[in-house]
Amino acid sequence: MNYSLLLAGLAVAFFVLLLAAMQLGKWVGRRNEEKGASGVSIVEGSVFALLGLLVAFTFSGAAQRMADRRDLLVQEVNAIGTAWLRIDMVSAADQPRLRDQFRRYVDERINYYRSVADVAQRDVVAGRVGALQKEIWGTSMQAARASLPPFAASYVGAVNEMFDVATAQTVAQKVHPPVATYAFLGFLTLVAAGLVGLNLGASKRGTLLHQVVYAVVMTAALYIIIDFEFPRIGTIRIDQSDALLLSQRQSMVDPDGGTR
Repeated sequence: MNYSLLLAGLAVAFFVLLLAAMQLGKWVGRRNEEKGASGVSIVEGSVFALLGLLVAFTFSGAAQRMADRRDLLVQEVNAIGTAWLRIDMVSAADQPRLRDQFRRYVDERINYYRSVADVAQRDVVAGRVGALQKEIWGTSMQAARASLPPFAASYVGAVNEMFDVATAQTVAQKVHPPVATYAFLGFLTLVAAGLVGLNLGASKRGTLLHQVVYAVVMTAALYIIIDFEFPRIGTIRIDQSDALLLSQRQSMVDPDGGTR
């Protein structure tokens, strides 16, 4: 499924709903031209204040989560690089096997990030990653028993850190606000659009341009929030950060210069 087109389609549909809500508000406003009551102003002010706060907090949270995912990817690349270098600290007999397992593991991590938008494929790749982690851990324990204790402890600690960061990244990819949060935000935006139309109708002012501008601004704000929340399916993306993992994979060569 092309999620970018789906997100764009939802944005267009929401834009139309906003225009419809303002038209409905204008119709109601023209039928009831009594305007300016203090109670009405308080209600309108409360709705717009709540909308502003909700947009601000949702926007900030989505942007922060995107930054956290990018930081975790950098941490994962560093952890993989450290563990790869520390393979030299274990018994020489186990090093070739470990290096082969590490390369396959990084290949699967790259596949995982490429499959984040496809939930079913992502889970399949995650299963292969888990199997490789068990394989690497078993070989690492075997190599550690045949190595000097200080070196073995340093290597095992690096492998453990590599797995921990990968787990944190996997969890971070699945952490999002409840759907009810976005549903309420959309509902509140439509209510605010109705109030805008109500005021335009009661005052008999405002043109279609004003309504379009409001609808465009609010639709763009919600689009950006969702794009921040799912940065691998829309316009705002963090795919560029994957270049760090690809670069790490290309650097994973054997001491004699060989690679696979």
